[in-house]
Amino acid sequence: MKKADVNKPSRTMYPKAIQGVAGYPHRVIKRASNAKLAGKGGLPVITKGRFKGYVIHTLTLEERATCPRYCYHWDTCYGNNMAFAHRFQSGPQLEARIEKEIAEICAVYAGVIVRLHVLGDFYSTEYVRLWNRLMDRHPNLAVWGYTANRPRSPIGEALSGIREFYGERFSVRFSNAPEESFSANSLDTEDPVRGKSFVCPEQTGGTKSCATCALCWSAPQMQVLFATH
Repeated sequence: MKKADVNKPSRTMYPKAIQGVAGYPHRVIKRASNAKLAGKGGLPVITKGRFKGYVIHTLTLEERATCPRYCYHWDTCYGNNMAFAHRFQSGPQLEARIEKEIAEICAVYAGVIVRLHVLGDFYSTEYVRLWNRLMDRHPNLAVWGYTANRPRSPIGEALSGIREFYGERFSVRFSNAPEESFSANSLDTEDPVRGKSFVCPEQTGGTKSCATCALCWSAPQMQVLFATH
């Protein structure tokens, strides 16, 4: 596995984009507006599969500050190209805000699916437990995303436990873990193998967006491969 640059700070390249939640006037759980996730225009909803009609939301944390240093993309994180994205500071204040906002959003929409995390990662087992509580409280909540935490790490094992219980509703794949079938790996290191893996259809032009695909959660026995952003 590629080693991170030990001299690189454990934070974003854009510290002015870091946001504390105290006094932040907007939601931290944001309705998706990114064309890659939801296409262009209209309400960002999943258009196929089990979560058809679920409204896509996102959460963005500070890259590197919340990520394990062994992340394969520590140096090449696509956050390096996102100077204007708001990154929310991790910790109890953020977690309280997430809890409040998820309750509000799930009361508005029949189905809510959250992409964790546009930037950043699961930074503690306590934070993982927050999402476990939210999944339990809100049956109309689903989650998908990717984590650089290793499957046998404390955070990785906590995430696996939630996924085993909730199945597709909590579809968090392990990044660059080729030994795991439910993983998301880099085309830098893996080639697609028929019956084992597929290249992200949004990246190849096979589908318009994540909203029109659904494979990341509906193909649990297949690895997804991504080109480096």
